[in-house]
Amino acid sequence: MVTEAEALAVLAETKIISEDLAWVSVGVALRLSANVLSDESGELLNLRGYVGARNRSFALLYRDVPIRKFTAHPWHIDPVTRERVTAPHKHTWDDLYQDRRVYLPSDIRIGDPNDELLDFLQECNVVLLGRYQPHMFR
Repeated sequence: MVTEAEALAVLAETKIISEDLAWVSVGVALRLSANVLSDESGELLNLRGYVGARNRSFALLYRDVPIRKFTAHPWHIDPVTRERVTAPHKHTWDDLYQDRRVYLPSDIRIGDPNDELLDFLQECNVVLLGRYQPHMFR
């Protein structure tokens, strides 16, 4: 299991995606996946993206654990505040609640999944060395 301290340490490191990023159609949804290498510790992470008809998300996984996630879906209830969040939000990793804690981001341009993805990468300290092929979302 990944601890909150480990998650925060990995998030703080500069990470690199050296491959090209492009959305792939899977049924009625679009998916994105890439390996992410920590430049400092050498840890290998994974970026995953999903855009469907009613929701979308981006997640940075470390040891198969989503240490940071951005989601836009109808609603989520924070387990501590019991607040029902209906706006796009981020999930953070902690020892007790894993990835169920959420907050409203101020560093994501909400609306266009292309912008959301690029802002998410920046917040996670991920540098894209490859190219990004934006998708024309409706």
